Amino acid sequence: MILQQTRTAGVAMRLELERKRLSLRVLLETAQELSGILQPRKIMETFLLTAMGPLGAIRGVAVLARPAGCEGMILSRGLPPAEAEALEQRLPDICDAYFPYRDLDGDLPSSKIRVLRRDQAQGDSLLPRGMDILLCFNVDEDHCGLLALGPLLSRDETNLDAGLDSGLGAGLDPGLDADASTLLHSLLHLLIGALRGALAVNNIRQLSVDLGRKNDRLTESLASSQAIQRGLDRRVHQLAATNELAGELAHLREVQPILDSFLLTMLGAFSVSCGLVLVLDRAERHVDLAVRGAPDTGLSGFGAADALVYKAFIASRVHSVAPLTVEPINAPALALAGCGLPFDCGCAIYFALDNDVQGVLALGVTLSDEALEDEDVQMVRAQVGTLLGYVLGARHLSTITALNNGLQKRNEELTRTVAELTEARQTIALLERAGERVRSFLHAEALRSKRFSWLDCGVILVAAMLLGFLFNLASPNGVPLLPEHLKRPPAQTVTAQKARELQQSEGALMVDARPQAFFDQRHVRGAANLTPALFDMVYLMRFAQVPLNTPLIVYGGNISRRWDEDVAAKLMAREHERVLVLEDGLSAWAGRGYPVEP
Repeated sequence: MILQQTRTAGVAMRLELERKRLSLRVLLETAQELSGILQPRKIMETFLLTAMGPLGAIRGVAVLARPAGCEGMILSRGLPPAEAEALEQRLPDICDAYFPYRDLDGDLPSSKIRVLRRDQAQGDSLLPRGMDILLCFNVDEDHCGLLALGPLLSRDETNLDAGLDSGLGAGLDPGLDADASTLLHSLLHLLIGALRGALAVNNIRQLSVDLGRKNDRLTESLASSQAIQRGLDRRVHQLAATNELAGELAHLREVQPILDSFLLTMLGAFSVSCGLVLVLDRAERHVDLAVRGAPDTGLSGFGAADALVYKAFIASRVHSVAPLTVEPINAPALALAGCGLPFDCGCAIYFALDNDVQGVLALGVTLSDEALEDEDVQMVRAQVGTLLGYVLGARHLSTITALNNGLQKRNEELTRTVAELTEARQTIALLERAGERVRSFLHAEALRSKRFSWLDCGVILVAAMLLGFLFNLASPNGVPLLPEHLKRPPAQTVTAQKARELQQSEGALMVDARPQAFFDQRHVRGAANLTPALFDMVYLMRFAQVPLNTPLIVYGGNISRRWDEDVAAKLMAREHERVLVLEDGLSAWAGRGYPVEP
């Protein structure tokens, strides 16, 4: 009897040792499996696979969640796919049902593992039926877990009740004996440690990624601030250069020095190695050109300059030429290709003072072989607008100087004319006194002779002709022996009908050559009064800007005075190409019913 009891006790001890050795091996293998895994999901999958076998569970569910955000993951084994998918959709409800317990300060209880009875679980309907084991555990301050296992292959209702009562007293899980409960708790501690390490590693990685992103943002911010600082320094340099330019241009009075100084300042302010600025006057067929850092490829000629300005006008997309127009050109290297620019154009500006005076500013690439930025282009545009003011002032000054010179020359001519008239008046007075003496002598001779003879008439006629010839030579406005129109070739004539057609189709100008009194009585509508006596003065004021190829139709002659031919000859002397004389004058024009004034 005693021997039998001893044998039974020995077998029981061996079985107990075997179960403990098996439990330790399970713990060791589980620790080895979990130690090399850093993904929480894979840790949970590995734990379910490892724990379900030794505990004899057919199905298992593991939950890792953040109760504060009702987010996390649910993994299951042994469940049908449809039931597992439906279980994943219940995560917020599971968080509300199984993780509501917190201390007053908001932290989870200090106990890491809490055993729940099925009648204590408020969300029992959320989990699959037959789960014999429900445990909640705390991983860290933010994460909680739930483990549900069952049904157990060794489940026995009697042992279940006994285990349930003893489990509540000893902290064991229901449905398990002491060894299985200890194994389960040990496995849970391994799971908690692995999850805590994985979450810590993930947090460190995320912190490293966040720090890397912040470092990248800081690097970008530093580079951006440095670029902004360089841009500000460049702007300060440009503004200082343009301020000095304004002081230099204020003292210049001619267009060419203004262009030279402006271009030199622009090249220095924007770090450009080469450039040119060109101003074209189509009315005067004149070109002002300043080039720096490149040779002149013929743009100083009117034809090449006109082609460049026209192409710049088209490329600038300006619909009409308005005074003081300034417009940048997009893609200038392509837009101005083939125009004779001696360098690769990185920035180009088209500008216009008026319909006749237009120009182009072209700058090459920067010293760093880069095109100018948009802000630089806008600043260049503003500086070109300033340049137009100085160029316009210089042109006005040139016009005023030319007018003053012309007026001074005219005053000198008028002074000479007055002097000549004064001298002629004195000569006339002398001749009048001589004539009076001759008349007195002749009268005395007539009274003395009291007779008439053809010889006396001949003497008187010869004396009169001699006096008239001397008077004509002494007078500045004397009558020539032969009319001027007999000495020059006749001007080309035009009929009234043809003149009307030229006026309507080509904008021909009607010129009335008669004196002012006749002009005021009646003249062709829109005609300009240009008499031979005041030709130089009136021409300078009213006809100096008329293009040389514009048709000019002159009328105003009569039987004794050929004013129209005189004026036509003077206009042709001024190099006007199409000067015509109206046949039969104003009478032919009015006879055809064409408009006259008043």
